[in-house]
Amino acid sequence: MKIDDLKLFMLVVELGGFSSAADALNLPRSNVSRRVNELEQQLNVKLLTRTTRRLTLTPTGLEYYQSLQNIIPQLDQAHEAIRTHSHSPSGKIKIGLLNESDILIHEILQSFLQKYPNIRLETHLSGMGYHDILNYGLDACVHIGSIDDSSFIARPITPFKRKMYASRGYVEKHGRPQKLEDLQQHFLLMLRWTDGRLENNWVFNKGSVKVDSRLIANSSYYIRHAVFQGDGIGVLPEVMAKPFVQTGEIIDLLPEYEMTLDDLWLVYPSRKGLSYAARLFIDYVLEEVAKIQ
Repeated sequence: MKIDDLKLFMLVVELGGFSSAADALNLPRSNVSRRVNELEQQLNVKLLTRTTRRLTLTPTGLEYYQSLQNIIPQLDQAHEAIRTHSHSPSGKIKIGLLNESDILIHEILQSFLQKYPNIRLETHLSGMGYHDILNYGLDACVHIGSIDDSSFIARPITPFKRKMYASRGYVEKHGRPQKLEDLQQHFLLMLRWTDGRLENNWVFNKGSVKVDSRLIANSSYYIRHAVFQGDGIGVLPEVMAKPFVQTGEIIDLLPEYEMTLDDLWLVYPSRKGLSYAARLFIDYVLEEVAKIQ
């Protein structure tokens, strides 16, 4: 009986089906179904009731699943503790990133991999933040906005600044705003956050302005691309834009106006259930991201 098969059974239960578990692990559905069937044969019990519409735990399966919730994390921690004492930390981590967060922590991910050469890191572009943790078997993810599920642990990430930018070509063609009110005469690029919020009120440290736009995008990558193409004025993370401001490709339009994004979180299910590699990663990211600004 393999621990990986026990973990697979748990994932099938948590995601509600073989197909969902197979997608989360990038495995064929037949592989997942076969391994769970073999587990039932080894135990000589029926763990799951399968119908054409749903998958449910049997009473024995529920009891077994609840026992594994306590046992598996302890086994993982025991194995990793032994490996860590004799070798450098190892393991695989799967992390969910939002569009702008991967820009912010890309260098941190690279330095983490250099520090821990035996740890493998897989990133997943997660459009729904912490909601995707169970859907895709993530160890942790970056989330923007409120968190309504108390079963998750959320650690705040240091707020980062966002400012207004446009390409040099746009400014040459349409002029440069001298104050917030001038924005009403310009083509603005509006973002819709992953939780559905429309960023139609740009709130800065020195004032705010209602924003009306003919173009709304739910991807900050699209906003960034549109700014560089000269399609309008957009709000971008300063840490990402600064190198291009220095080369003159884009212009910081009103440098004294800054917008701070302070509801950025690193979210994970439970520190007790985390692998040693995932705990190292979380601590490392939180420590390093605080040095960005």
